[in-house]
Amino acid sequence: MERTTGLNEDGLRFVSNLIIEKGPTTWPGRCLNELLQTSSFDWKTGLVDVHGQQVVGDGFNVSSEAWGIPISTCQRYCNADRIPYAHNFNFQTFAAAMTNYFLPWLALTAQLPYETGDPWSNVLSFCMAVGSPTLVTYSLTITSLNRFWANKSFGSLRRRTEEPEINKHYAGFFQCTIAVQYLLQEAQQVPLMLSMEAGWLSSLLWHTLRAAWRDGFVGARVMLAATAFLFSIIASFQAELGDPSTALQIASGSLWIWLIPIIWGWVALGTQHSHNTIRNALEAQHAARANPRPPIGNFVFTRPGLQRGLVVVDRTMNGLSPQVQLVQPIPNQHAPYPNQAQAFQALGPGHRGRLTWCGLTVAGDEQEEGPIYNYARLFTWCQVASTLHSALETIAGKVADDEICDAALRAQAPHIQNPLPARGQPPPPPPPPVVAPDDFTGDRVDTAIYCGLASRTQVLAYPEWRAMGTGDFPVYKHILGASAAALFLQWGTTGASILIAYKTPTAGFGCRSTDYLAYGAIGTAVWFFLLCSTLFSHAVMLRYQRIHQAAPQADLTTVRRGLGLRMLCAAAVLTRVLGQFLAFADSIWLILSSLFEMTGAYSNCWCLGNHIGLGDQGWVLLFKSAPDLKVLAQPIWGGGIALSLGVCIGSYLIFVLAFMKNDRS
Repeated sequence: MERTTGLNEDGLRFVSNLIIEKGPTTWPGRCLNELLQTSSFDWKTGLVDVHGQQVVGDGFNVSSEAWGIPISTCQRYCNADRIPYAHNFNFQTFAAAMTNYFLPWLALTAQLPYETGDPWSNVLSFCMAVGSPTLVTYSLTITSLNRFWANKSFGSLRRRTEEPEINKHYAGFFQCTIAVQYLLQEAQQVPLMLSMEAGWLSSLLWHTLRAAWRDGFVGARVMLAATAFLFSIIASFQAELGDPSTALQIASGSLWIWLIPIIWGWVALGTQHSHNTIRNALEAQHAARANPRPPIGNFVFTRPGLQRGLVVVDRTMNGLSPQVQLVQPIPNQHAPYPNQAQAFQALGPGHRGRLTWCGLTVAGDEQEEGPIYNYARLFTWCQVASTLHSALETIAGKVADDEICDAALRAQAPHIQNPLPARGQPPPPPPPPVVAPDDFTGDRVDTAIYCGLASRTQVLAYPEWRAMGTGDFPVYKHILGASAAALFLQWGTTGASILIAYKTPTAGFGCRSTDYLAYGAIGTAVWFFLLCSTLFSHAVMLRYQRIHQAAPQADLTTVRRGLGLRMLCAAAVLTRVLGQFLAFADSIWLILSSLFEMTGAYSNCWCLGNHIGLGDQGWVLLFKSAPDLKVLAQPIWGGGIALSLGVCIGSYLIFVLAFMKNDRS
């Protein structure tokens, strides 16, 4: 006999079996049981189809056209008062989901490159990477593009150094060029600064730079990434195809899938072994510095010491290259630099002391160590690379032209080349003895001039805006290319999660898809704010660099700031703080969102009915099981997973193609 609720015996049997199939302790099973227990629910008119439209039947429609109930009905009979949140938690489901979809990804974050040297900075690095895949992808792509440029530019220089006119004079120049290129490629994760103080930079390039620096760099190697990725995919497809809960767990897990190409990208490009690897390698190198020439007498051209021509910026510096004392040659003298003992001495303290606004550095993340901050070092790395490349090209040209480094030795040339005196004339005095041990040794000033680094404008820390738009270093193209790759990976993987969550019945924007959309949007905002902060910081440091050039004796930490400079400082700091705060919040939200999925926090009428997107037109799926949803799930699951895989493979190829080309070269 048909019940007063409109459900006949066959319908009752169907619903009872459905409760057993779904599990009486799950939220759908509990909601179905609540509907059976009440006499006020009309089973004939209270059901809806896949489009949310009312289904009118004869008491057995629940087994045919009906898919669920309207969200208003759900809120009446299956609300939190009737089905408390604590009842949604199932430890077996939670443990399986944690094992398959969360813990492997969380463990994988430990393989991200940190190497900041500070626990808090490592935590912030984690939050910036997890909270903004856009940012970490941008940093990785910038690193890859910089390596590609270095290989291309120094490759032509290497080929030039192998030419006979250079190789016969200085056979070690080829290895010197390789060492500089290797250093530039491998040291991108630390803030480097060039300095001509005491003539160290030119001495370093000309006298002592060797490939021994390579021994200090060891890239981290990770094999867990592929294992975790394979584990997650297999675990996903082991579940019954069509199960909405499995589909939503796949969507949640897909939010983390960007870790695979990112980690393998860093593995391919390499990172330093620890936070001090590069610093120790630079400081451990026993270098030779060119000495100043005394007014008279012989002297030792070089002396060993701790090199300071290329250093890692520490917290006592502001990142500006020191302005040094220059000398002008006096023509027609064998000792053309009588005051060179003071040459290349720092003229003031302007390069010391961090520049801050409200206690926070205005130079930005450029001065922080760690690969995640490579995004902020593009401008300064460009300046270091361009300066070293230009100096090596200058040296190569002078070596090819047989130009002598030592000025005193060059001054002998006219005496040596004078013809024999006429008959009856006294012979000219013998030429003075050769000062330098070879044609390519000189004093402090000679070496600097030979390398093209004697001019104050040749050694700067920050390139001018117009300089980055000229020459062969495509800074702005690198920014555009890295931005495109970053957005591609962020929204390719996040988009797959949104697609699966959106298309899984009930189709529409709900708690999950909106959370995923918010994660992607905030991650993109983090990248945008930090990129803007980098531009503002560069503008600030350019102004300070000009002040330092104009007044080297001035202490920049006490220089009065005008309105424009104050606004730039505030913008640089505030956008950076905002970006880092959003990254911290987004990383926490990603973890919480994954936990919400596994603990049943989304199992409520408001989320299951997609009230955010559908409003009162939303409905809750109750009457279809995994076999019924199998056909519908195939294109959704296949499309989402294919999108994730395609994006990951494409991103990985983008990251490593440049490296593979470099490695072959």
